[in-house]
Amino acid sequence: MTDFADAYYSASRDFSGVAGAQESAEFVNDVQSAIDKAVEALKTEAERRANVDANYVKGHIAELWHSETLKISATAKGHDDIWANVPGNNKTGQDIHYGDSETASYAELKYYKTAKDTARELGEPAYSGSQKIVPSDQLDGVIAESQKQAARNQAISPELADAYQNTADTARDRIEVDGISSKPQSENEAREMASDFKREGEIDPDAYGLNTESFIAWSDILRESGNAALNAAAFSAALTAAPHVYRLVVQYIQSGQWDARLIREGAGQVLSSSSGAGLRGGLAALITASCKTGLMGQSFKGISPTAVGMATAIALNSIENSWRYAQGQITGKELAFQSSRDAVALIMGSGGALLGQMIVPVPVLGALLGNLVGSTLGAVSVSYANSKILGICVESGWTFWGLVDQSYQVPEEVLREVGFDLFARQTFKTQRFAIARFHPQSYQHAHPGFSVLRRGVISFNNVGYR
Repeated sequence: MTDFADAYYSASRDFSGVAGAQESAEFVNDVQSAIDKAVEALKTEAERRANVDANYVKGHIAELWHSETLKISATAKGHDDIWANVPGNNKTGQDIHYGDSETASYAELKYYKTAKDTARELGEPAYSGSQKIVPSDQLDGVIAESQKQAARNQAISPELADAYQNTADTARDRIEVDGISSKPQSENEAREMASDFKREGEIDPDAYGLNTESFIAWSDILRESGNAALNAAAFSAALTAAPHVYRLVVQYIQSGQWDARLIREGAGQVLSSSSGAGLRGGLAALITASCKTGLMGQSFKGISPTAVGMATAIALNSIENSWRYAQGQITGKELAFQSSRDAVALIMGSGGALLGQMIVPVPVLGALLGNLVGSTLGAVSVSYANSKILGICVESGWTFWGLVDQSYQVPEEVLREVGFDLFARQTFKTQRFAIARFHPQSYQHAHPGFSVLRRGVISFNNVGYR
């Protein structure tokens, strides 16, 4: 395998660390973007009602809260077909309009000071066709009061009793679509938010749980990491398979037959590369998402996805190379060389990712292409520099600070040629009885000969006579 081919296959595997980290960071950024939009929508609503008392504004704030937090939750759970909005048309039972690609619903929301008042307002028969949303701290009280009023009005006003029973049966503290729900909010939280907007003109999102760690759970991180691992494995498999497919097609055109050896070789290479890429991509995505969401602490939220991807690839490569060294498959100098080559390749890959994203402004794709090109060039550059250094060491005897061995042992073939008897372990062999026969031998005149010893690379980073 040529240096370029080796570098290409390594890059097609190692790029996955940066790719997985970038994909995971993009997911967290999408959730943060949804949160920013929610805060801006709440602020705009508060500014529209700046001259209104907070006890009145809190209801409008709560409507937007449930609408926006449903969309944030949908983004965190990977559902891009869930939507919600506040019509603002003052139509009965239509405070919030929400749904997905197949369904649509309306919700009526009441945020009064007490559960009794909230239950009374929701007891209107006209609201029976809508989902009823109440403050989270009043939910139990609203259900209890509605059941009480349903029993009380059963005989004197059956229609009103049915409306109260509908409230008891359907009242919730959140809107929900396909298992995705808005974030519950208490009456006090809605009032405090309205007061903060009225007093300061803005709110502290963290104080109200409007941050990534409140919406992204570990299950979401594991889901996105799994997706990143699959994408990295698939992309790596495609990159690895491309040269093999080309060779197979060329060979088939020339011979008219498929080469089973090339197929087995390609399949093994694709399987090895894709599995390694999936592991690197998934692990890097897991680390990046857990850090950038804040689940690992606020100090890690600003971590660089590229740095995480590089560190993950270097760490896994080091573990793999160390295992091969421990098994005697490579020498210590080969371990050092491969580790330094991986480091240079990944550093150039990270630079290529930044450049690629600027040249190809498509999220993730530009970074992937730039990283692949940069990593390949980095690995090829290290191999090329190493070959040039070995050339200098051959001519000068330089050991390059101990990284190159200089052997001055004369090869056994040369020693035998000049007549030296070499010590070798002898084994006992049985001999059969045979009648001795006379064989005449012709005389051959011996001519002096000369063998020129040349120095060259006899093994990895080892210079000697050959």
